[in-house]
Amino acid sequence: MAEKNGGEGQRRSFSRGTVIFREGDIGNEAYLLHQGTVRIFKTVAGRRVTIGMVRPFQVFGELSMMDESPRMAGAIADDDIVCLILPKQAIRAMMDQAPEGLATLIQSMLATMRSMGRELADARATLAERDGDG
Repeated sequence: MAEKNGGEGQRRSFSRGTVIFREGDIGNEAYLLHQGTVRIFKTVAGRRVTIGMVRPFQVFGELSMMDESPRMAGAIADDDIVCLILPKQAIRAMMDQAPEGLATLIQSMLATMRSMGRELADARATLAERDGDG
């Protein structure tokens, strides 16, 4: 179910198990989670590998939207969720009108990058132990 929210975005519900976007999709919007949990995943050897979890009041899908690159990962509703879909134009207008909104978006992006860095370090350590390099 979708409904408009003052021209700034669209409120939408997704049922548990619904893929919100896939790795490789073009990202023209970001998502602000209001309710539920979203699982961020990569597909490795045909299996979904969880690389992060999104909780209420966190933004996801923002990285590819900002640089217009394909999405680096997919997102799936871990349970029934409600989110606000924020199109690129709405975010750009928010950044022009409210610098504090830009700061919030940058903080979200940095948190995502830090999380990805930790996941990468953990994966490298696991591989090094497995391969006897550690």
